[in-house]
Amino acid sequence: MNIYLIRHGDAEKAVVGKKDFDRELTQPGKLKMKTACESWKNLIDNFDSIVSSPLVRTIQTAQIISETFGIMNKIIPDRKLSPGCRTESIIEIANSLNGEDIAFVGHQPDMSEILSNLISSKVIYVDFKKGAIAKISFHNKIHLAKGSLEFLIPANAYNKTNG
Repeated sequence: MNIYLIRHGDAEKAVVGKKDFDRELTQPGKLKMKTACESWKNLIDNFDSIVSSPLVRTIQTAQIISETFGIMNKIIPDRKLSPGCRTESIIEIANSLNGEDIAFVGHQPDMSEILSNLISSKVIYVDFKKGAIAKISFHNKIHLAKGSLEFLIPANAYNKTNG
Protein backbone atom coordinates (compact mmCIF):
# COMPACT_ATOMS: atom_id res chain seq x y z
CA MET A 1 0.00 0.00 0.00
CA ASN A 2 1.18 3.50 -0.79
CA ILE A 3 0.21 6.61 1.10
CA TYR A 4 0.70 10.03 -0.44
CA LEU A 5 0.77 12.97 1.95
CA ILE A 6 0.03 16.26 0.21
CA ARG A 7 0.04 19.69 1.74
CA HIS A 8 -2.48 22.14 0.26
CA GLY A 9 -1.27 24.78 -2.17
CA ASP A 10 -0.60 28.46 -1.51
CA ALA A 11 -3.67 30.00 0.13
CA GLU A 12 -5.01 33.43 0.95
CA LYS A 13 -3.51 35.11 3.98
CA ALA A 14 -5.52 35.05 7.18
CA VAL A 15 -7.57 38.23 7.50
CA VAL A 16 -10.00 39.59 10.03
CA GLY A 17 -13.57 38.79 9.03
CA LYS A 18 -12.80 35.61 7.08
CA LYS A 19 -12.79 32.26 8.83
CA ASP A 20 -9.67 30.13 8.47
CA PHE A 21 -11.96 27.36 7.20
CA ASP A 22 -12.95 29.51 4.20
CA ARG A 23 -9.47 30.57 3.02
CA GLU A 24 -9.07 29.68 -0.67
CA LEU A 25 -6.10 28.85 -2.85
CA THR A 26 -4.63 31.90 -4.57
CA GLN A 27 -4.54 31.97 -8.37
CA PRO A 28 -0.74 31.40 -8.33
CA GLY A 29 -1.35 28.60 -5.81
CA LYS A 30 -3.84 26.91 -8.14
CA LEU A 31 -1.45 27.20 -11.08
CA LYS A 32 1.48 25.83 -9.06
CA MET A 33 -0.63 22.86 -7.90
CA LYS A 34 -1.80 22.14 -11.45
CA THR A 35 1.80 22.19 -12.71
CA ALA A 36 2.95 19.95 -9.84
CA CYS A 37 0.09 17.49 -10.43
CA GLU A 38 0.91 17.24 -14.12
CA SER A 39 4.48 16.32 -13.18
CA TRP A 40 3.33 13.79 -10.59
CA LYS A 41 1.78 11.80 -13.44
CA ASN A 42 5.35 10.82 -14.40
CA LEU A 43 5.70 9.08 -11.00
CA ILE A 44 2.17 8.05 -10.06
CA ASP A 45 -0.24 6.03 -12.20
CA ASN A 46 -3.33 7.04 -10.27
CA PHE A 47 -4.93 7.41 -6.85
CA ASP A 48 -7.61 5.01 -5.66
CA SER A 49 -8.93 7.61 -3.21
CA ILE A 50 -8.19 11.19 -2.20
CA VAL A 51 -9.02 11.98 1.42
CA SER A 52 -9.04 15.67 2.26
CA SER A 53 -9.44 17.98 5.18
CA PRO A 54 -12.81 19.74 4.76
CA LEU A 55 -11.22 23.22 4.73
CA VAL A 56 -11.75 25.06 1.44
CA ARG A 57 -8.05 25.26 0.47
CA THR A 58 -7.55 21.51 0.91
CA ILE A 59 -10.73 20.62 -0.98
CA GLN A 60 -9.60 22.90 -3.83
CA THR A 61 -6.20 21.17 -3.83
CA ALA A 62 -7.90 17.75 -3.87
CA GLN A 63 -10.09 18.89 -6.79
CA ILE A 64 -7.02 19.92 -8.81
CA ILE A 65 -5.46 16.51 -8.14
CA SER A 66 -8.70 14.74 -9.04
CA GLU A 67 -9.15 16.69 -12.28
CA THR A 68 -5.51 16.23 -13.32
CA PHE A 69 -5.63 12.48 -12.78
CA GLY A 70 -9.16 12.13 -14.21
CA ILE A 71 -10.59 10.53 -11.10
CA MET A 72 -13.68 12.57 -10.38
CA ASN A 73 -15.93 11.55 -7.48
CA LYS A 74 -13.09 10.00 -5.48
CA ILE A 75 -12.58 12.89 -3.03
CA ILE A 76 -13.51 11.99 0.53
CA PRO A 77 -13.75 15.03 2.85
CA ASP A 78 -12.96 13.99 6.42
CA ARG A 79 -12.83 16.31 9.42
CA LYS A 80 -10.18 14.04 10.96
CA LEU A 81 -7.75 15.69 8.51
CA SER A 82 -8.54 19.19 9.79
CA PRO A 83 -5.65 21.09 11.42
CA GLY A 84 -4.42 19.03 14.37
CA CYS A 85 -4.77 15.74 12.46
CA ARG A 86 -3.29 12.73 14.23
CA THR A 87 -1.25 9.99 12.59
CA GLU A 88 -3.61 7.39 14.03
CA SER A 89 -6.46 8.96 12.06
CA ILE A 90 -4.53 8.57 8.80
CA ILE A 91 -3.77 4.94 9.62
CA GLU A 92 -7.39 4.21 10.53
CA ILE A 93 -8.77 5.83 7.38
CA ALA A 94 -6.19 4.23 5.05
CA ASN A 95 -6.71 0.75 6.47
CA SER A 96 -10.49 1.13 6.05
CA LEU A 97 -10.28 1.99 2.33
CA ASN A 98 -9.85 -0.35 -0.59
CA GLY A 99 -6.97 0.42 -2.89
CA GLU A 100 -3.22 0.53 -3.09
CA ASP A 101 -2.66 4.26 -3.62
CA ILE A 102 -4.35 6.68 -1.24
CA ALA A 103 -3.73 10.43 -1.15
CA PHE A 104 -4.26 12.54 1.96
CA VAL A 105 -4.51 16.32 1.58
CA GLY A 106 -3.89 18.25 4.77
CA HIS A 107 -2.07 20.96 6.68
CA GLN A 108 1.16 21.83 8.47
CA PRO A 109 2.58 20.93 10.92
CA ASP A 110 0.44 17.79 10.62
CA MET A 111 1.95 16.51 7.36
CA SER A 112 5.50 16.73 8.78
CA GLU A 113 4.53 14.96 11.99
CA ILE A 114 2.57 12.24 10.19
CA LEU A 115 5.44 11.61 7.78
CA SER A 116 7.88 11.35 10.67
CA ASN A 117 5.60 8.97 12.59
CA LEU A 118 5.00 6.72 9.59
CA ILE A 119 8.66 6.21 8.70
CA SER A 120 10.49 6.35 12.03
CA SER A 121 10.14 5.62 15.73
CA LYS A 122 12.16 8.80 16.37
CA VAL A 123 11.19 12.38 15.61
CA ILE A 124 12.37 13.52 12.20
CA TYR A 125 12.10 17.16 11.19
CA VAL A 126 10.63 17.55 7.71
CA ASP A 127 10.11 20.92 6.05
CA PHE A 128 6.84 20.06 4.28
CA LYS A 129 6.26 23.01 1.95
CA LYS A 130 2.90 24.07 0.49
CA GLY A 131 1.98 21.86 -2.44
CA ALA A 132 4.57 19.20 -1.59
CA ILE A 133 3.91 15.48 -1.96
CA ALA A 134 5.47 12.56 -0.07
CA LYS A 135 5.10 8.91 -1.02
CA ILE A 136 5.35 6.36 1.77
CA SER A 137 5.13 2.66 0.95
CA PHE A 138 4.11 -0.19 3.23
CA HIS A 139 4.33 -3.94 2.67
CA ASN A 140 0.75 -4.55 3.81
CA LYS A 141 -1.38 -2.53 6.17
CA ILE A 142 -0.14 0.78 7.47
CA HIS A 143 1.57 0.80 10.86
CA LEU A 144 3.51 3.41 12.80
CA ALA A 145 7.23 3.56 11.90
CA LYS A 146 6.90 0.77 9.29
CA GLY A 147 6.79 2.85 6.11
CA SER A 148 9.53 3.59 3.61
CA LEU A 149 9.82 7.12 2.27
CA GLU A 150 9.98 6.82 -1.52
CA PHE A 151 10.05 10.55 -2.27
CA LEU A 152 9.28 14.04 -0.93
CA ILE A 153 8.94 16.63 -3.68
CA PRO A 154 8.18 20.33 -3.15
CA ALA A 155 5.73 21.96 -5.56
CA ASN A 156 8.34 24.48 -6.72
CA ALA A 157 10.50 21.63 -8.08
CA TYR A 158 8.37 21.92 -11.22
CA ASN A 159 8.71 25.67 -11.64
CA LYS A 160 10.43 26.15 -15.00
CA THR A 161 12.05 29.38 -13.82
CA ASN A 162 14.02 27.44 -11.17
CA GLY A 163 16.19 25.89 -13.86
